[in-house]
Amino acid sequence: MSQQRRFFMKDGVCPECGSTEIYQSVGRYNNKIVLFENAQLDIYVCGVCGYLAEFIQHGRHLDHVRSNWTPVNKRKNDEVSE
Repeated sequence: MSQQRRFFMKDGVCPECGSTEIYQSVGRYNNKIVLFENAQLDIYVCGVCGYLAEFIQHGRHLDHVRSNWTPVNKRKNDEVSE
């Protein structure tokens, strides 16, 4: 079985369209509904297709997510949802 390279915005490659025209910024997320106040984010946007990825910078916000959010069911690589 050959391993296929997965690309991520942090690598400078869009996982949606494969473009390398990626722009980065740092921002803040404020949403009292999910109890994130001033969570710092790394933000990446593809300049070709507009795909957007945001990553929380600090562990305490990730701890909140792990404790209070519902996890997405893991799927095998070959399963496709319809």
